Amino acid sequence: MKSWTKNPLIRGLGALEATTLVVGGIIGTTIFLVTSDVANVVGSPMLVMVTWLVAGLLAGAAALCFAELSAAIPQAGGTYVFLRRAYGSELIAFSFAWMMCFTYATGAIAIVAIMASTYLMPVLQALGLIDGEYISAGAISLIAILTFLNARGVHQGGITQNVLTFTKIGLILALITGALILADLDLGRVFSAGESTDSLGSTLNKVSTAMILCLFSYSGAFFVTHVAEEVREPEKNIPRAILIGFTIVLILYLALNIVYLSVLSFEEVRASQRIASDMTAKLIGPAGALVVAFIICCSSIGVLNAQLLNYPRIPFALARDGLFFKNIAAVNEKTGVPTHALILTGGVASLYAVTGSYSQILGFVAFVMHFFICLAVLAVIVLRIREPDLPRPYKVWGYPFTPIAFLLISAVYLYNLAVSQPLNVLVGVGIVAAGLPFYWYWKRQPVDTGSEPGL
Repeated sequence: MKSWTKNPLIRGLGALEATTLVVGGIIGTTIFLVTSDVANVVGSPMLVMVTWLVAGLLAGAAALCFAELSAAIPQAGGTYVFLRRAYGSELIAFSFAWMMCFTYATGAIAIVAIMASTYLMPVLQALGLIDGEYISAGAISLIAILTFLNARGVHQGGITQNVLTFTKIGLILALITGALILADLDLGRVFSAGESTDSLGSTLNKVSTAMILCLFSYSGAFFVTHVAEEVREPEKNIPRAILIGFTIVLILYLALNIVYLSVLSFEEVRASQRIASDMTAKLIGPAGALVVAFIICCSSIGVLNAQLLNYPRIPFALARDGLFFKNIAAVNEKTGVPTHALILTGGVASLYAVTGSYSQILGFVAFVMHFFICLAVLAVIVLRIREPDLPRPYKVWGYPFTPIAFLLISAVYLYNLAVSQPLNVLVGVGIVAAGLPFYWYWKRQPVDTGSEPGL
């Protein structure tokens, strides 16, 4: 295996930072928007709650699998490392890292930055600070600011994540508490089954379809695995962070949906385009939209920092194995941060934000991204068989049913994507295949035993 000499990464993240990275990485914008779409698919308040709960449990199953893998293999790069270890294939691992570096991860950063900027603009306008909309400029500015903060050190990045995540949780709790105080809640509506005459099979089909909308809202628990090498006592703190963080997210998501369905009638829920804003407007009037815009903006910035804290570790790990530009493996002597990897990730994301191509890119790679996640979950089973003596400080609950349940539901999801969006799937596969010439090029490069790259 090729390697690149480097300064060591610094274990600057504790249990708190690991947990806020999980919570902050998961809670984004969709929980404030997508419940109306779920309601239109399933057709009753009770099934809305069932869908969010089942999707949460399914996503939690995947999160527990990542907890086992990361506790056993606490190395920078997370999923990239798991794929390489489980399948003994540089090519599979490289293909994942290539896709993340140039499409999914950087496209996701761009879309979150755009979302944060979109909701920041009305807040700045209300304060009289700007008189127009500068969404692209705002997005690039947010990426640049958070890239700078994370470049100062992983500890500083962790502190930033703590502040942003606690702010996010506080605002969500304030939203829930405000509804409890100001609204005449009708909790009975939450458990209404409606007047549907659907068969059990039809109901299950609706719930499984709606779950696709919810699963994206739960993604992000694996963020902390990418920085495992920078977490103190990773074999203990990473599983705890994933378990505690995901539980917090699940509780907040269910509480928010209970509030939505209690304050608004089900007809209002189905008709809403921005359910959190509509609910808040019903409670406090037109100012509600501005309040929710601020909450979504803060939530998006929290996700953005989590992305810039974890995603650059994937190209860093790739470069450290000699399969990428060697300077990307450089670690700053003073800060202990893979600065070149961070700048590369932020730079590509900024290009997507400027060109507006992020949404299309994410659509192309949705299939292959989830396929790689499935391979990572399957890696739990593969490594249990191939390396039974591998120390596992944490073992996933309910094995092997937990990973198998996730894989079965995911097979349905992937099938639906392949049938409904075959062109996008082919383009996504093509994007991954485009990395093959580069893999063969870097694979043939001699191992550099010289001094480490400086900054």
